[in-house]
Amino acid sequence: MNPATTEHRRAGIRRPAPLLAVAGILAVFLAAPPATGREDALPVEITADHAEMDERAGTGTYTGDVIVVRGDATLEADRVIVHMRERRPYEIEAHGEPARLESPDPETGETRIAEGLRIDYFLDEERVILTERARVITAAEDARGQRITYDLERDVIRAERGDTDDERVHIRLQPREDDP
Repeated sequence: MNPATTEHRRAGIRRPAPLLAVAGILAVFLAAPPATGREDALPVEITADHAEMDERAGTGTYTGDVIVVRGDATLEADRVIVHMRERRPYEIEAHGEPARLESPDPETGETRIAEGLRIDYFLDEERVILTERARVITAAEDARGQRITYDLERDVIRAERGDTDDERVHIRLQPREDDP
């Protein structure tokens, strides 16, 4: 037995588990089917440079080139906090320069992009709130504002302005290209 390990055990100190083992355990918990039995619930897979899980607080904090995948949606950020109830993720808070969420439109399959310095993704509602330099790009529009609420399921965008005239909402509507 390693003398350092024995010394730590006697002192009541536990050595931290390697990051890969901790991340693997979290992946198992996040990928487990929810207790609600909802068929539309999807697992969440996370890769990052660092991870810290606080089971009592119900949070996992990930930093360094974080990539979160849920179904066909991919979220990229510098820092992500996953909020959980009973080991089931219900909200993802992402911070970046900017943080970016890509997902396909459920009807057309075309890529939708949502960006902001902060993204709050409410998993059960399929809704995101983008704040600071918020932007949503779809096949039909390019919306910018200080704060954007985006219903991913219904494809509804609600943009809000900031406090100054420079932070007004800006929308660009893309004309449809009809097949000849």
